[in-house]
Amino acid sequence: MHITQVTPGVISIPPNGWGAVEKIIWEYKLNIEKLGHQCDIKYLNDIDITKTDIVHIHMANLAIEAANRGIPYVFSLHDHHVVHHGKDSFRYKENLEAMKRSVISFTHAEFLVDFFEETDKLFYLSHGVNSEYFVPKKLIRNEQKLLCLANNGIGGDNTYDRKGFRFAIEAAKMLDLPITIAGPENNMTFFNANPDLLKYSKINLVCNNPNEEEILRLYQEHSIFLHPSILEAGHPNLTILEALSCGLPVVGTYDGSQKLDGFVKIQRDSNSVKDGIKNVLDDYSNHALNASITGKKYDWSIVVNRMIKMFETSLLVKKEYTSDITKDLYIQTYESVSQNKNNFGVFKINLHNINGLFVELLGDVNFGECTVEVYDENDSLYYTNNINPNNWVKLNRKYFTDWRIKVLKDGVTFYDGKLDFNGKRVLISFDSSSLGDTIAWIPYCEEFRKKHNCDVIVSTFKNNLLEKVYPNLIFVEPGTIVNDIFAQYTFGWFYDKEKEPIKPNLIPLQQTASNILGLDFKEIHSKIYFESKERPYSEKYVCIATNSTAGCKLWNNPMGWKDLTSYLLNKGYKVVNISKDGDRVEGVENISDDSMENTMNVIHHSEFVIGLSSGLSWLSWGLGKHVVMISNFTEQNHEFTINCTRITNHSVCNGCWNSPLFKFDKGDWNWCPEHKGTDRQFECHKSITSDMVINKIQHLL
Repeated sequence: MHITQVTPGVISIPPNGWGAVEKIIWEYKLNIEKLGHQCDIKYLNDIDITKTDIVHIHMANLAIEAANRGIPYVFSLHDHHVVHHGKDSFRYKENLEAMKRSVISFTHAEFLVDFFEETDKLFYLSHGVNSEYFVPKKLIRNEQKLLCLANNGIGGDNTYDRKGFRFAIEAAKMLDLPITIAGPENNMTFFNANPDLLKYSKINLVCNNPNEEEILRLYQEHSIFLHPSILEAGHPNLTILEALSCGLPVVGTYDGSQKLDGFVKIQRDSNSVKDGIKNVLDDYSNHALNASITGKKYDWSIVVNRMIKMFETSLLVKKEYTSDITKDLYIQTYESVSQNKNNFGVFKINLHNINGLFVELLGDVNFGECTVEVYDENDSLYYTNNINPNNWVKLNRKYFTDWRIKVLKDGVTFYDGKLDFNGKRVLISFDSSSLGDTIAWIPYCEEFRKKHNCDVIVSTFKNNLLEKVYPNLIFVEPGTIVNDIFAQYTFGWFYDKEKEPIKPNLIPLQQTASNILGLDFKEIHSKIYFESKERPYSEKYVCIATNSTAGCKLWNNPMGWKDLTSYLLNKGYKVVNISKDGDRVEGVENISDDSMENTMNVIHHSEFVIGLSSGLSWLSWGLGKHVVMISNFTEQNHEFTINCTRITNHSVCNGCWNSPLFKFDKGDWNWCPEHKGTDRQFECHKSITSDMVINKIQHLL
């Protein structure tokens, strides 16, 4: 495909400094070409319509001029001023005309689709980020420094605080934290009009029109990104995605439907910004990790791949650029529905199970009303409805069910059958980015493939650990569009009865996956790809993992780790703490290189691992290492039982994690549902002594 983007003609592409639209055009070009297509950037006057397939225009006035010249085009809306000036403004009417005369149009903020209600040609396409360039120098920052990076003002008034600089600075002042305000030179107009803000001694202004290298350095040198903004035509906008990709948790006002892990939503006032910052600081490492993962989900390569699919839709439209034609073709291109249609002469039945059973009747509407009946795995009638041909029904239940579908007309059965997965493509998406969840659930994807003889495509956040050891599964990155699928299931920690048949805290962690995929549960030892490197220590050593993501998981006995490691050291073992930013224990060496590759190598060469109910224990288990697990707050079988020595004390309160009476609150570090705030808080683990562990590990020494 040959694509020509029309330059706005004011700023160079790529821009030497500030220039959001120009930056987007350049990223589009780079990623279009990576996908094997040709992409030029030209002035409108230089375009030869006979030598290009798609003309992509980014300014309304140029789009209208193209329409006047008879040039079909795709239009991108980047202008937030249409909302500021309102629907009676020239700005709004000009952009609306550009959309109506386009083949198809994009907006990069979801709310603008509804704002332009007069056209059906406007569709949402997210902004993206170069996640290979915008990377953290260090994921967890030791010093907390706040950052605003933005071009303030609106409608030519640079004193208007559209980006919320005042709220950010006042919040920083309340928390006594340093803050940097960066962006183009015209930001100084705002500060000249608001000199009181410059009285805060810990403010740093960088209003020098920073280039890409300087912007990256700003992200890497700060720890939290603030964005209490309004009226963004790109939502999430470029700076939010760049900050997340660099591992900066974001505190801001983004209110779209896209899930942004590492983002804390606040209101546009100083106290709310302050509270958002405190929320991040209370669990900084987890927010930072989630932020960096989110950045990868929005890589430009993923976004541009979606855009290419839209371009392919545009090529199907030859003459009439009506809303109905464009909309129908767009939906046909984007909906992944089964092409296996059962023909009954008078109608066809279209079945798939993409996030719920879908039954569609296609045929002559004059055939009349039919009855659709759906029976569950017990052959009990679960659902029934009467529909005419060219209508459909869809069920809310998302997990696998061995559905039986019947279609009847006047009591005569025209179809009676079950979903056939043989040879079909099935997508299994991991909603959780947790290391432990991923390792626990992956083997059931392979079991599903073998049971149904289908092609299974898997989307996880840890593909590099799994691809080579599960060669029969097809791995894709999160956010990748997967076409021609027959079914889709999602793994996650769900309390929604439509997504998970049994509450996940009541069953073993691995059973979450087998339940969602309709498999009989049995514990399966997971596999992890690993290539052994040189032994890191000459002497025999034991790994310990002291940290986790919740207070209830820790070994809260104050002398536990100290006395246990003293015993191991006296027995002649070196002790290595493999937790990131691990607790300092006398005589214990903390791992210096906490990269995944090095951590796995250290685990691999160890004698065994002593840990908690955490991802590092699952990682060690997946590497085939014997794990000693100190976990009294979960039941015996919640984690793995194979190749595991478990340390418990059932004489005290225990097993709250798996109680039907409680639900874990991940926002509460001190979650202890029965005894929080009393001297019995965390007694499940405080009561476990080092002697209990020592007695249990004798067979391993």
